[in-house]
Amino acid sequence: MEHDRISQVAGHAALTLDADVAITGSDPVLATPWPVGEVAAVALAAAGAAASRLASRAGGDPGPVHVDVGDAAAATIGFAVMRVDGESMARTNAENPWVGRHRCGDGRWIHLHGGFPPLVDRLASLLELPADADEATIGGAVARWESSPLEDAIAARRGCSAIIRSEDEWRRHPQGALVDSWPIVVQRASGVVAGTRWSPSPTRPLAGLRVLDLTRVLAGPTCGRTLAAFGAEVLHVRGPNVPNVPAFVVDTGHGKHQAHADLTDPDQLTMLRSVALAADVVVQGYRPGVVGRYGLDEASLRADGFAGVFGSVSAFGHDGPWSDRAGWEQLAQSTSGLCLDPLGDDKPAMLPCAFTDYTTGFVTAAGIMNALDSALSDGIAKRVDGSLCQTAAWMLRVGPSAEGGTPTGFVPRLQRSETGFGVVEHLGPCVAVDGLDIGWARPTTPLGEGTLGW
Repeated sequence: MEHDRISQVAGHAALTLDADVAITGSDPVLATPWPVGEVAAVALAAAGAAASRLASRAGGDPGPVHVDVGDAAAATIGFAVMRVDGESMARTNAENPWVGRHRCGDGRWIHLHGGFPPLVDRLASLLELPADADEATIGGAVARWESSPLEDAIAARRGCSAIIRSEDEWRRHPQGALVDSWPIVVQRASGVVAGTRWSPSPTRPLAGLRVLDLTRVLAGPTCGRTLAAFGAEVLHVRGPNVPNVPAFVVDTGHGKHQAHADLTDPDQLTMLRSVALAADVVVQGYRPGVVGRYGLDEASLRADGFAGVFGSVSAFGHDGPWSDRAGWEQLAQSTSGLCLDPLGDDKPAMLPCAFTDYTTGFVTAAGIMNALDSALSDGIAKRVDGSLCQTAAWMLRVGPSAEGGTPTGFVPRLQRSETGFGVVEHLGPCVAVDGLDIGWARPTTPLGEGTLGW
């Protein structure tokens, strides 16, 4: 990428790349008109630049940040290029009839996402269908609804769906207009004096930083994995009965300790809150009411003395009428306008990658590092919010590639790790900074294998 193009893409996200950044290659890498590789490369470069800034604060002398567009494009489909004992992992929802696009009675397309059994049950109950209904039967039931009432009814039942909108339509939507007014990540001062036992390192900038990762599925775990690559001690905690996507667990577990905590058990909840209060960073990826119910929201933790960075990753944004809606990668693409020609007769085309998930993880990690740096300057603890729809808004501002062209594809540069899952061949961090040690100090491990504590 040429320097002007890097600056243009970064500027559309209000990202400051104050380090020397060298991004090689250009799109199209994947079969999509959207410049997925270039935008993801700038997101990874932003994380590298933030880490470089912290290393410089510690007396280090880091050199240029390096990212390859092909590697960045590969990173947006990391779980799919990964191999475990020589085999790819099955895509959990590839044959799930409850995940897909259907025509409503008013001619609009809606994307249903019953990615986990509870979500299937909510959709099935609303549509008055059995949970084992096939795709054609589901489509017939959807066709009896108009799109907006169906979307709202699914949300009221805590289900997952999104009408497939055009870019202009989303920008006129109350949630879309709000998200479009934000930068790629939102950083806010908490009003609390920052307090931490941590200070950056000149060569592994986040060494010793305690990060409590309370996220799931893909974007939030990617954020934690990115922080671990720069040296953070990341403890990923989730409930023992919370559904998961096995390929995502393997792919995003590098560098982390894994523990379970049953939040319905008062003793385990007390232990988890103690762990949170001793952390330098807490990142959560659940709806606001979920973490608040257990005293793990920012306000509750601040009231009990938490003085670090509080990060939040969501689908539709941290504020606004849709802030408490659950979502997935495909729903962010669908509602925001990334599906080109959403009003045509054919099913709208999805991006051939999990762009908003992975890229949100990269830029939220960069935002957290910037918040750490800011707190070291002004002494005020910060909150950082990223979302899939903020990342989608960034791509929309950049716009489709005008040149088109034949996709070049990529050859994934896989590392080999002995893990609790077997021999895993996987992508590395996909960003390098001269003079910094970037990589994971421990292999990916199964959920719940570790202990709940630092």
